[in-house]
Amino acid sequence: MARTRRKSIKAAAAIIAIGLAIGSLLVQSANKSDNATHQSLLHHEGQHLRRLSILEAENTPIAVSDDATFDPNSYAYLIIHYHKTGHHLARDLRDFLVAGASNSPKSNNLEKAFKDRMHEEETGCPHAMELRPGIVHVQAAPNLFCDTDILAEYLLRNDDASREKRGVKVIHLVRNPFSLAVSNWIYHAQYPTPESWVKNTNPCAEELWFEHQSFRELVRPTLMLGEDPIMYYNDFDELHRVCMELYQTNATTVKWTYHTHLRHLEARKALELATSHMMIQGISGGDILRMANNLIKLRQIQNLEGQIRMSQHLPMPKQHERMIQVMTLSMEEFTTEPRAATLRFLDFALEDASPLEVKERIATEYEIAYLEKVKKGDEHITFDKELLNGEGQNMNL
Repeated sequence: MARTRRKSIKAAAAIIAIGLAIGSLLVQSANKSDNATHQSLLHHEGQHLRRLSILEAENTPIAVSDDATFDPNSYAYLIIHYHKTGHHLARDLRDFLVAGASNSPKSNNLEKAFKDRMHEEETGCPHAMELRPGIVHVQAAPNLFCDTDILAEYLLRNDDASREKRGVKVIHLVRNPFSLAVSNWIYHAQYPTPESWVKNTNPCAEELWFEHQSFRELVRPTLMLGEDPIMYYNDFDELHRVCMELYQTNATTVKWTYHTHLRHLEARKALELATSHMMIQGISGGDILRMANNLIKLRQIQNLEGQIRMSQHLPMPKQHERMIQVMTLSMEEFTTEPRAATLRFLDFALEDASPLEVKERIATEYEIAYLEKVKKGDEHITFDKELLNGEGQNMNL
């Protein structure tokens, strides 16, 4: 999406412009899906009438297809998610992988594969990122700030000498930045709050890694360079100004916590405050820009393999033959078409190692379970929830 250069921009406009640019980036990633994946979904839909009988079959035996050529244990799996962008879904997807075939990869049974929002000072890559073959790793908000070639090396390195590692499959869960921002505000404005850190955090205070690395400088190479960047350098200043003009500004609010602000500011101002935190505070927040940075970085990694092959006069690999394979899945896909999105995920992750009927069963059961959660009202699903803000307005969001 082309945007004219902004010499001076108001803070609210900065949020909208950056959000639109990131939204365009998400659309581009979605449009790059394999035609083969699209064809497999068409095939699955042709089998849709069989799903009731599949669901009725208890303890369906799982076996590798007779003509299976893919071994899930030769790949490492990394499922990436962000704040309000698939925390529970990432674990569901991990469970689907573990249950999807007789030779499925195993879970490492960890909440996180490595520390979120942290990285090595020298490289900018996540600290202690070791992705073992045959293991599903779930990771929240990774800092992918390193050079593309170093990141590729980290993704492909294998510390398990007993097992071959042919590559890594990355499942990248993303979300429309506008719905992410609204969901983030609603979630943290609840009383009591689901996460206590909002009572102790100053959303405007500068956060630095290693006492000198700022979020602005770390995302600059991916988000601020080129003819049509996602954002501009002074946008950080504008977003910081939004925060400062809304947080503890008078004798009454000076004693308020961040959580109190989210609950008692006028709705638009509370949303702006929460969104500025999710954009510029890299350690306690920042996931809107982190998600955009990682989208670009993962795309660069995929292009890198092609560039290396071209330089060595080697034929270009098909998508499923790449050493680093990335699937970008949006939360909107799972909320509007949970069954189809799950099938797409399983086709990418397990290929022909999982029988068709098993994929159908898993996807259909997930759709039923998700719709039941929405119906009952799950605290982690902010869709269609009501929020009373400080002015007593009843907001259906």
